[in-house]
Amino acid sequence: MAANEGFTIEISSRYDGWWRYNVALMCGCFDAAGNRTGFVSAESHVADVGANLKKKPAETGGDRSLRLATEACDHLLLYIYIVPHTLPAGNDIGDTQPFEVDFRITCGGRPLRTEKRLINQWSGASVEMRVERE
Repeated sequence: MAANEGFTIEISSRYDGWWRYNVALMCGCFDAAGNRTGFVSAESHVADVGANLKKKPAETGGDRSLRLATEACDHLLLYIYIVPHTLPAGNDIGDTQPFEVDFRITCGGRPLRTEKRLINQWSGASVEMRVERE
């Protein structure tokens, strides 16, 4: 990988209730000496926290994903926030099992990291990742 290529971070989920969550990606870019060289962020905001929507808003697409591209850097610190704005309709544990979210990180088009994480329907998640170029 060339040192002048940036990272691309993608997050998505096939979970039917994915619309109930706001998602924010924040990323600090660093050089080899550990100095921050940049900061980028992206957000997918569906509704304000506490909205308690009864159904998915019409303007929210079915295949909702979020993508963030960085400048060229040695490594990055990535913060991912998945915040519920509408809680599950029921309290039955069987109906509110954790759901999968897919993370994909590439650098210069080459895959660096692909993983699935289970997300609690009630609390969402806060994830911190350090990602190295190689």
